[in-house]
Amino acid sequence: MSVSRTRAALLAGLAAAALLSAHPAAAQPAQVRIEAGPLEPALLALAHQTGEQLLFSPDLVAGRRAPAVIGTFTAEQALSRLLAGSGILVHRAGPAVLVLKAKGGTATAAGPARALEAARPFAGEAGGAPPGAPPSQREPPPQTASTVSEIQVTGTHIRGAGSVASPLIVMDAEDLQRSGQATLAQAINLLPQNYSGENTEASVTTRANRLGNNLTFASGVNLRGLGPSATLVLVNGRRIAPSGNKGDFVDLSLIPTAAVERVEILLDGASAIYGSDAVAGVVNVILKRDFDGGELRIRGGAAPAGGAEEALAGLVLGRTWATGNLLAAVEVSAREPLAAAERDYTRSADLRRFGGSDFRSPSAYPGNILGLDPATGVSGPLWAVPRGQDGLGLRPTDFTRGDINLASLQQGVDMLPRQRLGSAYAAFRQEIGERHEVSGDASYTLRTADARIAASTTTLTVTGANPFFVSPVGAASHQIQYSFAGELPAPLSRSTAQSLTASLGARLSLPGRWGADAYAAFGQQIDSLVTEGLANTAILAEALGNVPDSAATAYSPSRDGWFNPFTGQPHNPAAVRAAIGSGFTHTRGRSRIEAGNLQLDGPLFELAGGEIKLAVGGNLREESFARIGTNFLSTGAPIPQAPVSGRRTVSAAFAEVLVPLAGPQNGRPGLRALELSGAVRFERYSDFGDTLNPKLGLAWTPFEGLRLRASWGESFRAPGLAELKSPQIFQALQFPSGSSARVLSLVLTGGNEGLQPETAETFTAGVDWRPAWAPGLRLSASWFETVFDNRIDRPVTQNLAGALLDTRFTPFVRRVQPATDAADLALVSALLDQPAADRIRGLNPVTAYGAVVDIRAVNTGGLTVSGLDIQASWTTRAFGGDLSLGLTGSQLLDYIQSLTPTSPGIELAGLATYPADLRLRATADWTRGPLSLGAAVNHLSGFDDAGGRPIDSHTTLDLQAKLAAPTGRFEGTTLSLFVRNVFDTPPPFYDNPFGYAFDPSNADIIGRFVAVQLTRRW
Repeated sequence: MSVSRTRAALLAGLAAAALLSAHPAAAQPAQVRIEAGPLEPALLALAHQTGEQLLFSPDLVAGRRAPAVIGTFTAEQALSRLLAGSGILVHRAGPAVLVLKAKGGTATAAGPARALEAARPFAGEAGGAPPGAPPSQREPPPQTASTVSEIQVTGTHIRGAGSVASPLIVMDAEDLQRSGQATLAQAINLLPQNYSGENTEASVTTRANRLGNNLTFASGVNLRGLGPSATLVLVNGRRIAPSGNKGDFVDLSLIPTAAVERVEILLDGASAIYGSDAVAGVVNVILKRDFDGGELRIRGGAAPAGGAEEALAGLVLGRTWATGNLLAAVEVSAREPLAAAERDYTRSADLRRFGGSDFRSPSAYPGNILGLDPATGVSGPLWAVPRGQDGLGLRPTDFTRGDINLASLQQGVDMLPRQRLGSAYAAFRQEIGERHEVSGDASYTLRTADARIAASTTTLTVTGANPFFVSPVGAASHQIQYSFAGELPAPLSRSTAQSLTASLGARLSLPGRWGADAYAAFGQQIDSLVTEGLANTAILAEALGNVPDSAATAYSPSRDGWFNPFTGQPHNPAAVRAAIGSGFTHTRGRSRIEAGNLQLDGPLFELAGGEIKLAVGGNLREESFARIGTNFLSTGAPIPQAPVSGRRTVSAAFAEVLVPLAGPQNGRPGLRALELSGAVRFERYSDFGDTLNPKLGLAWTPFEGLRLRASWGESFRAPGLAELKSPQIFQALQFPSGSSARVLSLVLTGGNEGLQPETAETFTAGVDWRPAWAPGLRLSASWFETVFDNRIDRPVTQNLAGALLDTRFTPFVRRVQPATDAADLALVSALLDQPAADRIRGLNPVTAYGAVVDIRAVNTGGLTVSGLDIQASWTTRAFGGDLSLGLTGSQLLDYIQSLTPTSPGIELAGLATYPADLRLRATADWTRGPLSLGAAVNHLSGFDDAGGRPIDSHTTLDLQAKLAAPTGRFEGTTLSLFVRNVFDTPPPFYDNPFGYAFDPSNADIIGRFVAVQLTRRW
């Protein structure tokens, strides 16, 4: 793949402008005014005045005093004065993040118990201030504390590289708590750059999870809407095992929130740094390591409208010493289900009350007798089984032609599952002598979830062999469109997800300030799903009298009774209902990853602009995926599912270089700093051969507070093992066809061994500005573009409701009429005879199907996504306290998809079920002494549906309050109140063909939610 001329010209132009511009070189100080007094309040004031984030343990600063510092300083210069003679070291952990630690420890950003910062979550993009501001002329510099920059930031392998040319967002534990969310996954869903339409809990039952890969109600990340498999999730910089029944995304909800130190989100492709999967970006979850003391967190919350009550408790204990530390964390949580009946916009598929359509289905209880419409020649419901009667003694005259029963498929369904979670995490670090360090960590999480799902539906064939048979027209047999919602409880889906991770690493300090890092890591996730209460078609056929009493089943109609499909209210014997509803499926999948990594990094030599730094290394990992299962749906006894297994080995070699062309030593007018970075990664796949992915970055600081940056790179993703190896399976689904008609379709899903890798080219350009005339103000903007080629996707699942209506899907859809066309009858019969149809064989008559739809993964033509991110934050003194304002947003300019290599691109941005054109989150926080107040406004732009009808925008308000206990017995105790969606603003109405009155891809289903949290630190 080659760089386009436009993008290459832009990158070259930025470099040329940096070298030729002529603005005066300047430092980036801030106005600092700190009076002499206790050290901790002084650090708090410094954080707000400089906009830097300061991380430290309360014990480190307890009882210490600070001198007065007044003047114009960078954060490091001010800290040098505040900490003079204290023995406290200052470590730059990343852009705008400084860590304070006692002398004698290892520089690390992990583990401080206190975070002081000037902005709310997502308020600023971590671009970092350009270094090198001169000291104030007010007084000579006093004795300074050591400043060390050896922390590795997400997006680079080079320690001490500081900020990277790619846009990076950093959130710490305080940010996550201020978001008002209980879990890490929920907090990241607030990020405007993340599209939460897939792989979330709510996406499962609302059918927003179009890929069907989230059977355990997991929560993934989907940066830019490029798909969960395009975002690489790391924990402590290392890969972990993926989840889902296809093993293609990481479940963030399994990471214990109590153990999270910070999260770094790289909004750029990074295959050259981290390898395959890092196409849309990287989410690196850094867990706590350095922590001295304890923290207990207890939280409870509920929705006033009912459902989704939650409770959480977490405990963190840590111990540090001069050469190491030990930490342990545990967390347990529980959440009750949210039923569809508890929200007006989900309780019924009849959306006429909102001005929409009636999407209720004729697959109902009571059922509907089908007949051939002489006007259209199409079979459809003509007579409703009368309601409110027991099905005994019905006469032909009891049926009225044209009277149809309709039912909402979400009847009895849980929109969110009942969930229980327990997790544990432990980590250690120990220096051995002056040059060696060993570290390790391990975690285990178990989550269980259960939810009621939609009832089984079918088309029954009933003949005179059934003792209750009656025909409105004297026919010998009839087909009845039927739902078991009236006779059987809603099926229960019970899932478990177990995650186990462990790693052991070592670092060796080498001569010349070089270092060697090595680690071995193991990750495994086991997902299990049992769905009970499904209809067994083999037993159903016996109960209807369509087949003789079979010795293969435990059911006998002569003993247990016959099934009566003509009841208008539940009346069938319990033994009959129990036998028919004894069907189940059980699936168990395991994803595993084993990896080893070796890296060397350090300075090469000095240029006029600073040291050239290099990182080189190699990585070897083995990925495996396996799935087994059992079905009891169409046979007299349970049968095994076709097993799935796959394994691949990936070996890699990588190199990265940072070249400071200009810096404090040789800065001149218009060229305060200029850094060029480059990376390349070679990977060899055991099943897909070799790939070479480069990346270039450029960062230019022309004058005070202004930083321009650009990056370009190529990315690569091999098909997932399950995408290749999963057996093909047929499903029976009903798709809309016209205003109210639904067509029963034979749907093919499963693996595709013909898949080829997908590739992408990514480009970003941005500016970070911290004007000297406005201390505490930060502004940032980033333009991005990702161009996929040969993208792996399942096109029809882009719009399942339009599978039979959207002409783009013509290559994947075949209309059939087996009732009137012999060729179609032979085709459908042959498909149903395949082992792939074991689950649905006998569920519907062959003649009931009207389409064959292929939703398997294929290599599509491509996808181009571009847009603009903005971030702004401002901190100041106001109303006797500290005020912080923040704004972050993402404007999507293009989301152009080509479903086949020859098809034209279609613009999808701003359409329902796709990412929004614009997402914004504005925040305000005010702190005075022990009291903190906060507010956040979330805005989602309007949409259009597939017919061009507008859908309103959505704006909600969140509030929070926090009160810290005074010094004394309860010191370290904080009480917090969070209210999400204060005005209980419902999601905007969308005439959703699936029968929900909103777009679940772009809206929260809970509504107003109130939570209280008690935190105790010591």
